[in-house]
Amino acid sequence: MRVQWYRIRKTLRQPQGGFLAIGPRYPGVLSYDGLVALFTHPGDAQWTEVVPVEELEEAPEEPHRRRRWK
Repeated sequence: MRVQWYRIRKTLRQPQGGFLAIGPRYPGVLSYDGLVALFTHPGDAQWTEVVPVEELEEAPEEPHRRRRWK
C-alpha cells in the first residue's frame, strides 16, 4: 500500500463531523480494488474517512510558488 496525495472534489457530500475539506491536499491510501481511498486524521489514528475514487483528484505535487520581482 502506497500513500498518495489527493484533493477532494467539490461534489463530495461531507459527512457530519468529517475532517476532510475541499481544496487542501491530503495523504491517502488507495484500496486494493481501487474503488475507495482511506484517509486517516493526522492527530488521531482512529479517526478515518473513506472516500470513493470518483470524488478525488490526484495532486502529486504542490503548486509552484510565483516569484515576485522587486
